[in-house]
This record gives sequence, structure tokens and C-alpha cells, in this order.
Amino acid sequence: MTSLIQPSAANSPGLAAFNARTDLTKYGDNALLLFALQIGLEVEDIDSIATNSLTDGSDDKKCDLVYVDRDSGRAIVAQGYYSRKERSEAPANKASDLNTAAAWLLGTDSTVVPERLKPAQSELHEAICAEEIRRVEIWFVHNLPESKNVKEELEVARRTARAHLDDAFPGNSVEEVFSREIGRNTLDRWYRTSQVPILVTDEISVPAHGGFFEEGDNWEAYCTSVAAEWLTELFKQHGTDLFSANVRDYLGSINRDVNINNNIKTTAEASPDRFFAYNNGLTALVNEFVHPESPSDDFGIRGLSIVNGAQTTGALASSSATAVSLAKARVMIRFVKCSDQRVIQEIIQFNNSQNKIEAADFRSNDKTQDQLRRQFKDIPEAEYKGARRGSEKDVIERRPNLIATQTAAQAIAAFHGKPSIAYNETKRIWSSDEVYSQVFPEYISARHVVFCYSLLKAIEEAKLTLMSVPATQRTDSQKKQLAFFQRRGSIVLMTTAVASCLESILGRRIQDIWRLRYESNLSPRDAIAAWRPILLPMLSFVNQLDDALTGYLKNSEKNESSIERFKQLVEATHQALPVGVYETFAASVTDSLS
Repeated sequence: MTSLIQPSAANSPGLAAFNARTDLTKYGDNALLLFALQIGLEVEDIDSIATNSLTDGSDDKKCDLVYVDRDSGRAIVAQGYYSRKERSEAPANKASDLNTAAAWLLGTDSTVVPERLKPAQSELHEAICAEEIRRVEIWFVHNLPESKNVKEELEVARRTARAHLDDAFPGNSVEEVFSREIGRNTLDRWYRTSQVPILVTDEISVPAHGGFFEEGDNWEAYCTSVAAEWLTELFKQHGTDLFSANVRDYLGSINRDVNINNNIKTTAEASPDRFFAYNNGLTALVNEFVHPESPSDDFGIRGLSIVNGAQTTGALASSSATAVSLAKARVMIRFVKCSDQRVIQEIIQFNNSQNKIEAADFRSNDKTQDQLRRQFKDIPEAEYKGARRGSEKDVIERRPNLIATQTAAQAIAAFHGKPSIAYNETKRIWSSDEVYSQVFPEYISARHVVFCYSLLKAIEEAKLTLMSVPATQRTDSQKKQLAFFQRRGSIVLMTTAVASCLESILGRRIQDIWRLRYESNLSPRDAIAAWRPILLPMLSFVNQLDDALTGYLKNSEKNESSIERFKQLVEATHQALPVGVYETFAASVTDSLS
């Protein structure tokens, strides 16, 4: 690989980490943008997001990526820029391009939006109308130092986005629209966060009079309570650096009784005297304790990162509670000092295991996931964590054989006829006992997971292959196929459609679809390769699936009728294929018990 980083940028640890990611080179100029998205959001499977979210092209209206995450309530509109020359700052006109992107995505009639951008705009609009988006972010990602000029242009883009949003969607549920310049400094900061969890290194006075110490194996802690006012001042001073060791930053709040963050704000505003009793409290990592000389002195710490309580801190800071109320509201907090990196990671992990933001966390110790982890040890060149999230360092270093849990769950759901859940409701796979048992039944095997996962990945690969053909050289058939794959949900739908044709492909009745697997114990890489020959002829029929995508796979009748049309064409053309196309694949697949 030819290094993209110029010698003058060699002292940037964030860009050095990016330069080591050879797996991203296939995305060309979008590689850095995807790297930023992955480490910023701690995404395990960036390839799946790339195939669904990239919009970059000749008519993208200055928008390289539109990422919509209904589970977290977040949408990201991003533009990337990579300079191959050392400059003092990124060109501000590139940042101003996001003003154009915001206008096209949020304020333009869909009938005049370019075809390339239509699927992204349509999905974003649908999610906003369904009140599933709470935060819209405008990102400009580049490899140069951040600057005042770029920041000012991004602020214009932010205001444009907010204005178009409020005009097109009156009463929308989007609480925040903010812009973010992600240049060399931010990439370095995100990288340092993965190496050193405490970014706020100041000496801080803690106005707590009374508390107690505890200690254990490689750790010691001081437990006390502080005024909510103190927390809000810290947040105003340090922002999200205060959560550098946390697995997530503040997520905002919505005005619903079931929303924890909104309840935190309401309690602080209306019942500050009860806040201590209602709230679970905080856990924070520190570098050092500064012991008071007398009981009347404030307790002191050096360095601080809140590992559990980001939601409490952010909610308090964004509440309309008066200074008097915030002074009355007391919050339990324990400050933990630890120098053992393994213990620190476990403190972070276990202190976040009860937060419902990541529903998959609740299944990490489930017996089915435990069984799959054991079975995957026998799969060549494969690693499966089974809902156990790794550190951001794992994301940066990119484990080449990792089967991302979320992608595996999507693939299984899609393969077994649940495309809407696979695309629209991935959180329900983990949060609903009923859905979880349908996607991960007790009898599921690691080799069946590989079978499902490799199909979805082979379809993603087929899309990337189509995209790699220069636009001027694409055949009419390739243009139609790519138009299908540029629509949101197409890869999940194609996975369901191909799975529905397996009896025709195999030429025999399937006794138990849950036992389907490759006869040989293939690695995921070889399993993906095994799907390629049979996918190629089926790509010609993808237009039969268009109707289901108009409703983002939410209309079961459209899903079923579209898939049935696809299935009938596959069956009708079976005999016209060259001898051996399906037969070779069929010989490699089994559903027997032996």
C-alpha cells in the first residue's frame, strides 16, 4: 500500500493508525471519512455501513455519506477531504459544501433530488417523520489541523440544516443539530482516548465534606456526594472530554416519561431534594487522590473521566434547573484510582453493563452466545465476540477475522425471512426475548451463522464490485443492478430473497433450514467466495424486489410478493444456466445432522 500520509504528518498518531488500515483503501477518498466514523462511533463492521451509507459520486450534491441510526436516534451527514500536501488548514469552501448538502437533504422536493441521493434523503425524511431521530450531525472530515475558518463555515451549515429541518418538518423531534470538524487534532484525540482513558488531567477540587475509602485488588476508591451544580460546571468547562473513558457520550433526551435522561432533568428541575434518592450515582476514574489536610478542606483529585453517569451529567447540564435547584440536588459519586490497564477496561465495561443504550450488552453472557463463542473457536480464521464489545483500540487495529455481532444478527434475521427486523429494528433482536429467541434459538450453530453471514457479505461484495466499474463502462444491466443496491435496505432484502430460493438452488427439499451449513468447515472468507458463482445470475432479477424497498421493508405484503416474483424467476431460469453453476454449490451445502 502506498502511504497517504505525508512526512510532515508522520507525528500524528491518529493518521498513523489510519495509515495502518489497509482494509479501507478500497474506499479511495472516502477511506478517512469511514475511519473517523468507525472510531468515533466505535463501529465494529464499517464495511456494512459503507455499503449502505456512502453517497459519494458525480452527482452527490456535496454529500459523501448519510448515516441514519434509528436505534441511537442519530443521523450524520458527512463530507470528506484528503490533502496530499501539507497545509495549515483545510479549505473552508469544502466545509461550506455541507451547506449545499444540508439544503438538498432536508429542504428540497424529492422529485428534483438526484437519483444517487434519493435513497439517503428518503430514509432520513422517513426516520424524522417517525420521530426516530433526536440528533443531526454535520461532519467535515479531513487530515489537516482544525481551523476557525472551517468552524465558521460549518456553523453556517448547521444553521441551514436546522432551518430546513424546522421548515420541512414542523414540530420535529430533533433536539440537536450540531456541526463537527474532524481533522488531525480530533483524530489524534480519539486515538489517545483509546490508549489513555483520562483526557481531563487537571487538578480538581471536589466540594465534598464527608465520605469513605474502599480498596481492593489493584484499585482504591473514595465514595462521597457532590452538588449537581459542581457537575454541570465541569461539563461546561470540559465538554465530552469528561467522558473520554466512557463507551458513549451524552445521548440527549426526549420528552417521554420512559426516557431516563428526560426524567433526570425533570427531577433536577422539580424535585431537587429527591435527586439523591432517585439517581443511581456516578463512577469516575482518576489519576491521583489529593487528600485533604483537615476534614473541613475539599477533597482533591488529579485527572477525571466519568465512566458511568454521562447521561446524568449531560442531562443536568442541559436542564433548565435553576442554580438554587442544582445546588440542592446531590449526586452520589465514587472516584476510582487504578493503574492496571486490564482492570481499568473491566471497570469501564462492567460499569456500563446495565445501560440499555446497547441492547446487545444484555445478551453478552447469554448461554446461546456463550455456546456460539465456544463453537467459533473451531471455525478457521474467525473470531466472534457474541455481543461482548471490545475497546476502541480493537476498532482502530481492525481485527480482520472478526464477525461483528450486529452484522451476524442482521444476516441471520434476514436469512430467516425477517428483513424488516434485520434492517429497521436491530435493537429488538436483543431487547425482545421473543425476537431474540427467533434469531438466536438454542440450537443455532456457529457454522450456520457463517452460512448466513457469508451470504450477506457476498452481496455487499457484489455491490462494491458494481461500484468499481467506471460509470462510462457500465452496461445497462449493471446500471439497473447498481440503482437497486443504492437504495437503503437492498442488501438485507437480497439476503432474504436469495435464502428463499435455496431449495431451487440446491435441487432438493431442505429438512431443517437452521441446520444449513457448508459441508466443509469453511472460514468466513472461503464461505463468501462460495456464494459468488450463484449470486451472479440472480443479480439480473433484483428489479423484482424494488417494490418492497418503497416502504423500507416495513410492508410485509410487499416484501412477500416481491420476493415471490424474484423466486419464480430464479426457478424459471434454473435450466438455462450453464451446467454446474448451482450443482457445485449444492454439493458443498448440507442440512444433515451428521
